[in-house]
Amino acid sequence: MARFTLCIIFLVSALMAGRVAADTGYPAPPPEYAPHIPILKDDRTQNSYGEYTFDFQSGNGIARQEAGSQNDGQVSQGGWTYTSPEGEQVDISFVADHGGYQPQGAVLPVAPPLPYTRTGHGV
Repeated sequence: MARFTLCIIFLVSALMAGRVAADTGYPAPPPEYAPHIPILKDDRTQNSYGEYTFDFQSGNGIARQEAGSQNDGQVSQGGWTYTSPEGEQVDISFVADHGGYQPQGAVLPVAPPLPYTRTGHGV
């Protein structure tokens, strides 16, 4: 009888351990993943003088390019293109140099004009 009881205890313990191991607490993976998007272009260069370029393009229309150098500070220019969720083409270009980061694009917000004129005094 003791042997039968030990077998039952072992069997119940094994089943409980298997259930605990199977329950990881993570959600189940989604049934299908998004389709693979190929990378059409990925060119990168860099030289010993701190100059670099890169040009990237994917199969879903996303493109990114940039060129820059480190001459008395970092100087870069470039841009990117993609399609917004609304289906509009978005083009952003930028210059980043001693004057800061200066992006340009039709989708970027523009601040309203100041209600006064700056005189330059008290700066």
